[in-house]
Amino acid sequence: MPASQNEKDFRDKTAIAGIGYSRSAAAPGGFSRNSGEAVLTLAVRAAKQACEDAGIDPKDVDGAVMYQVGDSVGPQQLLSALGVHKQNYASSLSGGGNYASFSVVQAAQAVYHGVANYCLVYRAMNGRSGVRMGQLGGGAGGGSNRAGGPSQFTSIYGLAGPPSGFAMQARRWMDLYDVKSSDLANFAVNARSNAGKNPRATMREPITVEDHQNSRMVVDPYHLLDCCLETDVSCMMVVTTTERARALKKRPVLISAGIGGTTPQPDLIDTGFIEIGPRLLDAAGIELKDISIFEPYDNFTDCAMRLIEDMGWCERGDVKNFIQDGRISLDGELPISTHGGLMNEGYCHGLNNALEAVQQLRGEAEDLCPDWANGNHTFDRSLCRQVHDPTVVLHCGVTGSSGLILRRDG
Repeated sequence: MPASQNEKDFRDKTAIAGIGYSRSAAAPGGFSRNSGEAVLTLAVRAAKQACEDAGIDPKDVDGAVMYQVGDSVGPQQLLSALGVHKQNYASSLSGGGNYASFSVVQAAQAVYHGVANYCLVYRAMNGRSGVRMGQLGGGAGGGSNRAGGPSQFTSIYGLAGPPSGFAMQARRWMDLYDVKSSDLANFAVNARSNAGKNPRATMREPITVEDHQNSRMVVDPYHLLDCCLETDVSCMMVVTTTERARALKKRPVLISAGIGGTTPQPDLIDTGFIEIGPRLLDAAGIELKDISIFEPYDNFTDCAMRLIEDMGWCERGDVKNFIQDGRISLDGELPISTHGGLMNEGYCHGLNNALEAVQQLRGEAEDLCPDWANGNHTFDRSLCRQVHDPTVVLHCGVTGSSGLILRRDG
């Protein structure tokens, strides 16, 4: 389905003006295994930093969009804590990684239609010390699977949490297309290499294919180093109109296109990009070759790899070759997971990947370069993870369930 005229009219009319993390003395990068703080505290901390980054007073914010799985704080609670007296828009999306891109789109729609002037988008969670996604199954038939819902039909077969559920997709894909565990390892090694230059990242020590293969099995075919992390963190952004953003402190990052909510695919291994990929490109007015960086939802290695295939960068089953020879490295044809992704930086249900996209497009990737904050980068790959002159970034939710194309202004 091609993009509608309304989607084309929406193109580049809204922007991300500021970003923030729940930084503290105990967690200078924002991510931790045990924050020791209430989720509201994490959210307020990140919101203040995002507003400071944009150059606005938190009291100027009049809207907020968040997503959660029963583990966060609502928009009204956050806005009240910030001292906001006029709340024009508030949305609380019930769900996880499927809203990683769509939450941004929803905020953009609010400001585009004039409902709000400055809208926060956030995910705030004690995802390691509080509600843990990896523990939601609690064993077959346990935890959240005890009562009703779709999980009653899967938990009896041992699908008791994200790893086991996604492992079934991975195994089918690997068997159909002769993908080996060592192929997954190549993706993991590249992501960890990028994380090593990211001071925010939880996991920074270099790894090899052998390290991956020797890491413990979680659920076949996933080794530990195929899996994302569990972290305590809040990530935040300020969305406004492009016109307003251009008058603020930082160079805006334009929201060119976004889609959320996709039709179920006919095969277990299919991702949403089969449907929304072409439409996203059409709505943004670009071609696939125009994308400078891809920040996929990398909850597991194969999920990110299948997204590469379904977006059209290579044929189904050929991603194992596509990611070889430095093609997805920082200086490659398609840099991917430039910050290390959910597997290494930390897990904020994919919103941190969007914040990374903003930093890259501004030329302000947080790395080991002495003056990164002012956009001065050495491009010495022992220190620097800023990509050379990126103009367009593709970001997405889990298995391509939502998508977002961001563009550098000017």
